[in-house]
Amino acid sequence: MTPSISIDQLIEKLQQQEAILLLDIRSKEEFEARHIPNAIHVPGEGIPQGLPLHANQALLVTICGKGGGRSEQAAQQLISLGFQATFLAGGTNEWFEKSHLA
Repeated sequence: MTPSISIDQLIEKLQQQEAILLLDIRSKEEFEARHIPNAIHVPGEGIPQGLPLHANQALLVTICGKGGGRSEQAAQQLISLGFQATFLAGGTNEWFEKSHLA
């Protein structure tokens, strides 16, 4: 089973300034319409080629719309390549539903 991280856990890690890379794996159009602040766009088919050079020095958190599905598959692919990765449960949709984050 691929590990996931909740939005509250992610917020806590970001506040503690842990080394985290937010990878939004949705389409370019989905990303441009709305994305989590500081997320970088790496379409699912761009893994691993589209990763930044320092990706192996951080926890990679994959993000899609609902959390699971595409982001879970991407996290599993990254883990199989030796990266430390997880996916964001709830995804972009839940991130923006939380009123204190919008």
